[in-house]
Amino acid sequence: MSGWQGVINGILNLLYPSSPLCSLCAHPVRYVTQGMRGMEDTVPLCTVCKEQFAFILDNICQLCGRPWVANTVCGDCARRTEQHIHYSRSAVRYNEAMKGLLAQYKYRGDRKLAEVMVSLLLRAWRLHYDGMKVDCLTYIPLHEARLLERTFNQAQEMACLLAHEVGVPLHGLLEKKKATEKQSQRDRTGRLNALRNVFHFSPEEGIVLSNCPVIVLIDDVYTTGTTLAEAGRAIKEGLPQAEVYGLTVAR
Repeated sequence: MSGWQGVINGILNLLYPSSPLCSLCAHPVRYVTQGMRGMEDTVPLCTVCKEQFAFILDNICQLCGRPWVANTVCGDCARRTEQHIHYSRSAVRYNEAMKGLLAQYKYRGDRKLAEVMVSLLLRAWRLHYDGMKVDCLTYIPLHEARLLERTFNQAQEMACLLAHEVGVPLHGLLEKKKATEKQSQRDRTGRLNALRNVFHFSPEEGIVLSNCPVIVLIDDVYTTGTTLAEAGRAIKEGLPQAEVYGLTVAR
């Protein structure tokens, strides 16, 4: 290629940049606004792949964020006797496509899917938390044995990437001192019993937070809400005046 051809190609690339590729099928992606309160949708998926997922928008439970009658509380939340999370929000439904994608990322270590997960979290953030004064993000920790098995904590990785996108500090606030079996294999009662007091407030050294911080807790999926609730309990034991919110990829 001659010098002039390189210059011309460079100019053409600036004027007509190539479309990014879908993170799942590698087909070109065109980002368009899709009625999300006028905000640009930057989920790196093509139209076909994106249609596999059911995005959660406005008609949700006020507390847990599940699809529900707007401005009301679902039956599960109404039965809760304790509320350690101010409220929680999620990006998409936990359907079969989302289950498969999360399993590929979380259990098979396909780290390139982190981009998709964080883009979904960012979409939910912009919809529900944009404009809120948030003091820090934190995440659900893994027990050291599980971390050794998986080699990475998906919640921590997503929280780190999201913190960079939204410009909010990320702090590790929790420790998981007891190993537990996979919670996806338990019913609601089993999850509650297994996770009772499993998280402990153990902030990283050097963290300085106000007495009443606003904290958003990141995890991959909200099922019964037990994990977020117990983590919120632990945070409030260390910071009783904290406002703790939840943000997950799927619900």
